[in-house]
Amino acid sequence: MRYVFLPGTLCDERVWLPIWKQLSLPSRAYVPLQWANSLDEMLALTTDRTDPDGKSHLIGHSMGGYIAALWALTFPQKVASLTILGYAPGGLSEAELQRRQQLLRQLATGKVNVTAQGYLQNMLLAPHQETLLPVLTDMADDLGSATLKAHIQSTTPRKDLTAPLSQLDCPVRLVAARQDTVAPLPAMQAACKQINGAELTIIENSGHMMLLEQPKAVAELLETLVSPS
Repeated sequence: MRYVFLPGTLCDERVWLPIWKQLSLPSRAYVPLQWANSLDEMLALTTDRTDPDGKSHLIGHSMGGYIAALWALTFPQKVASLTILGYAPGGLSEAELQRRQQLLRQLATGKVNVTAQGYLQNMLLAPHQETLLPVLTDMADDLGSATLKAHIQSTTPRKDLTAPLSQLDCPVRLVAARQDTVAPLPAMQAACKQINGAELTIIENSGHMMLLEQPKAVAELLETLVSPS
């Protein structure tokens, strides 16, 4: 049994480090989605990190939740559980699609500063920005606009996965941050109601980056949801 962690857009293992430090789960693996240039590559990287001889618990944040869900639907017999944090599986709204298309146009002309505070602040609650913005800025600076472009292109558009996820023969857990503006709580609640047997847990006092904003609460929750004991 393996516990497989997937990061969000323009993120790497640094978003999971505060969680891993507090987890006692064995056999952890990380999917380096920052290496991928296409959706197929993201799924292949996930396959490489899952248990080849048994089932895996998939734990994905944001874009990583989307990839985890897609992989689970592709290989349902290999999934022990699916936990998606900060990802609403109902698909992208028309407004979000337009925003992404505009961002891709800007990236093509080199007019996007991926480390700009205005771009990153939307991910965090105001009280957390002073201490956590440097983490996001460092990741964005290291990964760069090419990674952001690859991530957006690879995961746009996104299918509505609520109905297919109801067919999974494993636990499906959704984790929402109450003040998340990227994956809003109402969208997470609506998706949970449409996925038969799904569970929803709410993380308090957090924006989209709950892994950094509330690592203790998220780690304790994951221990409860996917602990082998």
